[in-house]
Amino acid sequence: MEQKVSTRRVLFTSFAVDILDVLLNLVVAVLSGSVVMLTQVLEGAADLASSGFVLFGFERAQQKADELHPFGYGTEIYFWSFLSAIIMFGLTSTLSFYFGYERFINPKPIKDINFAFIILLLTLFTNSYAFFLSFFRLLRKRPPKHIVRIFYRSSLVETKTTFILDLMGTLASFLGILALGIYAWTGDLRFDGLGAMVIGVILAIFSLFLVLGIRELLIGKRASPETEEKIKLAALEVEGVRTVLGIKTLHLGSEKLLVDLDVHMSSHLGTRELEVMMDKIKDRIREKVPSARYIQVELETPRKE
Repeated sequence: MEQKVSTRRVLFTSFAVDILDVLLNLVVAVLSGSVVMLTQVLEGAADLASSGFVLFGFERAQQKADELHPFGYGTEIYFWSFLSAIIMFGLTSTLSFYFGYERFINPKPIKDINFAFIILLLTLFTNSYAFFLSFFRLLRKRPPKHIVRIFYRSSLVETKTTFILDLMGTLASFLGILALGIYAWTGDLRFDGLGAMVIGVILAIFSLFLVLGIRELLIGKRASPETEEKIKLAALEVEGVRTVLGIKTLHLGSEKLLVDLDVHMSSHLGTRELEVMMDKIKDRIREKVPSARYIQVELETPRKE
């Protein structure tokens, strides 16, 4: 599944699903008068804007390094992903809760509720499909039970953003079905507004979770301990390397890692041999950790020596 699910496929699928959601839910919201369907329109519109920002940021991040940006444009994806998360948190969740509260205290009957159910089931399916693409992209053949840890540590910020967007879209459709189902069963008009309020709260929680995750990358997050350990072991595999005295890493975009390594080598090596050894270290690290795009190896001597 890992080889089949590319980042572009994840992003374009999410974008297409959001366009479909907005169009379908807008028609049903107008015909039924349901505030739950209105929140679906708001959620879909915010998702569309957010996924559009992420898609734009991803394309911008693919630009090659130049004189002003010697490490490339990889970190630009952080800005656009952060902007999309702020929109979800500050606008969509707030409006969803507000309109839900208004309908809760001033309930109104819903028309064409069966049509609303059909559209919600359709959007549940489309959002679930897009969500699982992001899910498998993040997992990369690793156990699904570790998805929370993988999500937190992954540098695939564009995939993480669509993961949250499509998860919210799936949950919003499910909660919409649940709210309208209870409304149809009990006849209590307030459940339409209550469902919209619950959707708004969940949107806020997930959006905040995403904002905090992207913030760490914006201010300079290191690689995971497992990745740094792989880098150390890769360097130690090169004959002549005695110890790794220090390591610093920094995410420079999706799957773009800066590595600064302090190593202690055998003292009998000459200048030419040391240069060859340093190149071998870089090659071995890139072999073990492909995301290590920029590697700096510095020779150091332990203080006690």
